[in-house]
Amino acid sequence: MMGMMGQGMMGRGKMGQGTPSGNGEQMGALADSRLAHLKTELKITDAQADVWKTYTEAVKGRATVMQGMRTTMMDAMDKGSAVDRMDIRIKSMEAMVESMKAIKPATEKLYVALTAEQKKAADELIGIDCGTM
Repeated sequence: MMGMMGQGMMGRGKMGQGTPSGNGEQMGALADSRLAHLKTELKITDAQADVWKTYTEAVKGRATVMQGMRTTMMDAMDKGSAVDRMDIRIKSMEAMVESMKAIKPATEKLYVALTAEQKKAADELIGIDCGTM
């Protein structure tokens, strides 16, 4: 019985297909776009370039990890059993937590380098998308 639960929130043909996160190239372009917007909004200076670069590399690394997990999860949704799907969701959540932990030091270093005005903007912009941008 599929009922209202159907194939879940990530049902085939729904989330992920035709969305900005539909493939790795689109996800990378979205991360680049968000980072460019964030850099503009924070008014990153030349003196902050090194911490900014470290932060962007961490964000892009996280996006790569998450895209890999998304691909694995979508494969499991198509081919796996109920237990397989649960296992892959648990692994995906664990990967998300680990990737957030990995990005935290770069975020902290960036935050310390910001002026009071920049921190105010950062408080509104960083951490709203699963802890990154």
